[in-house]
Formats: sequence, structure tokens, C-alpha cells
Amino acid sequence: MNDKPSSLDALLADGFTERFAREYLDILEREKASGMYDPDYLAWSHAHGFCAESAYAYGLNEDSLDDYLSDYDYWRLWPLNGWERIWINDKLTLNALVQDSDLARYVPTYFYYSRPEGLLPLAGSDYAPGIDGLLACLHREGAFACKPSNGTEASGFHKLEWRDGSYRLDGEEVTEAGVRDFVENNPNYVFTEFIHPEASLAAINPLIHTIRALVINPTGVAPTPTIGYLRFALEGANEGNGANYVPPTEDQIGAYNVQIDLETGEFGNGKLVFANRVVDSPCHPTSGVLAEGTLPYWDEAKEMMRRLSLKVGACEYLGFDACITDKGPKIMEINSHSGIKYLQLFHPIWRDEVLAPYYREKLAAIDALDEAGRARRNAIVR
Repeated sequence: MNDKPSSLDALLADGFTERFAREYLDILEREKASGMYDPDYLAWSHAHGFCAESAYAYGLNEDSLDDYLSDYDYWRLWPLNGWERIWINDKLTLNALVQDSDLARYVPTYFYYSRPEGLLPLAGSDYAPGIDGLLACLHREGAFACKPSNGTEASGFHKLEWRDGSYRLDGEEVTEAGVRDFVENNPNYVFTEFIHPEASLAAINPLIHTIRALVINPTGVAPTPTIGYLRFALEGANEGNGANYVPPTEDQIGAYNVQIDLETGEFGNGKLVFANRVVDSPCHPTSGVLAEGTLPYWDEAKEMMRRLSLKVGACEYLGFDACITDKGPKIMEINSHSGIKYLQLFHPIWRDEVLAPYYREKLAAIDALDEAGRARRNAIVR
């Protein structure tokens, strides 16, 4: 295998968008500077188009190189959806698309959206205006999940509460003025229902889990679930605060992922994944509870994802972040370009009979672009 290009000009000539070419090269540079990886293995991984973090997750070696879709090619593939990806990239837009239909029960209730010019009341707020409306709604609901409308990797997630006569932000008591400052200083945030996991899953960890399910729908009429995983949080055991994923920017930060069969809902074979190693962990590392079983409400969850895929049928590539709550299955968001590392932890893509031909066709189409087509692709920014 030839070494992958490593300059911006070379990536653009290979059909990358400039946005993703720069982001990919930035990741490689951060890995080189991190000190977390064996230098020889890092250089070998990068030469073959894999981030070191992915290579360690897969246990990648010369014998398994041809089993895994490389980070290089996956980043080169963006965007897999057309302009309609705006329907799913933004939480507020997706929420609006399902309002006034029975699909609305499958997304968390949205109360407010913060803008530089002020709060926008949403359906769950009864349209009470301003920060006073938000505070009254918080008193009524007890807790909000607060997150960027179009963020990634659980970045910026917070829990805002009214409990026992006081406000709390991520479990720490704050004043009303502190809440007002938080809202004002976080534009482009949605304030939504704080969802709780179903009891058997809460016993593994009390924070909401994430079921990442990759669905492809090239024809717009036949959504096909392919691969996925189940992630449980490692933190938040005491009060259920925090996000269920923290990017592994240090060698002691890990993520707890569990294999899932998207057809049956059966799960198990847990692994604690660090940036530079993987540890088998059938029991949750914090709670000690065996992370194994069958997800409740799974048939309904599959039907939920099928119907939502049809609702946004112009988007052919859908990374669902679903969960099973104490009220049944819900969708937290749909990603237009889900991270590939954890998806391949249990399911190497080039061994998958559905995804392998799908990705090969998409890569071949990029390879066939003429100079003008590559230039148009280079210029895509969102």
C-alpha cells in the first residue's frame, strides 16, 4: 500500500473538501504532539491513512489493514449527504421537522433556544418569553439538558436544575444571576428535557447512554440499519450529571463501548477504549454491573429509526444517537458523518457486505471527478 498524502494540496487533489482536509491534518499533528503513542506505530498508522487513536482501537497491523476503512478515506468521503444534511446536522431543525406529528414523542421536549439577541421559546415552554419564562419552566420541569444546537462529541453538555429551592449547574449550586449569565454566555444552545435511562440500563450507569446506529438509505425508501455500538458513561455515578463521552485527549481518558446487534437488540462484549489501548471489560468499569442483555423496547426503537429515516429521506447517511428512556425509545440527534472509530471497533467495514460496496462506490465517484468537479468539492464548507 502506498503512503497516504500528507499535505493540504495533495488532499485537495485527492477530492477532499478543504474543511475536512484541514481538520484531518490537524488531527495528525495533534497526535504527533501528544506523546501518547509509540512513534514508530504512529508513523506507520499515519502513512496508511489511520489516526493512531483508531489504529490502537482496532489493534491494526499488516494482516488487518484491508479490513478497516481508513480515517483518510472516511474524511475524504464527507459529505455523504446532499445539501439536505442541514435537516439533521442541527438539533433545532430536526426537532422542528417532527413537531405536530406522532414522531414528536421520539425526541426530547425542547423548551428554549438561546440566541445573541435573546431566548426563543419553543413548544415545550408554552411560549413563555425571556429568561423569566425559562426560569419558570425550569421550576416546573426540575431539570434541563443544555447543549449546542449543532455540536459534536457531547461537547458543551450541561445539566441545569431547580432542586430543593436552589439552582444547580452540573451539580454545583449557583445563584439565579449565575443561571442568567450561563444562558447569556451560551448562544446557540438548546434547553431540552433531561432524559433518564430505563431502569435496567440505569443500573449500569445512571447517565443516559448512547445507541449509535448507522442507517443508510440511498434510495430514500429503504432504510437499512448496518453497524453500531452502545456507549455508557464512566462518570456521573452519584448525581447523573455530565456527558456520556469525553474525547480521549489524555491517556487516562477512556470510553466504555459495548457491542450491539442492531437486529435483535442484544448487547455485550464491553470494551474500555483509551487513546492508545483497549481493555476487555464485560462489567461496567465504575458500577461493576455486567453490561449484557437485550435492550427493552427494541422493536419500537427500530421502527422509530425507520420512520425518521423516511421523514428525512433526502439524507441517505444517518448516524442515529438513540437511547432507551424510562418513557421508551428516543432520538437525541442524527449525525450526518458519525465518527468511524467506534463504529469499526466491533465491525470492520471492509468485511461488511452492505457497507463495503456502498463506500467503494462513493470513493470511486470521487476518484472519477474531473478537475472542475474536484474544485467544487474542495469548496464545500457546511
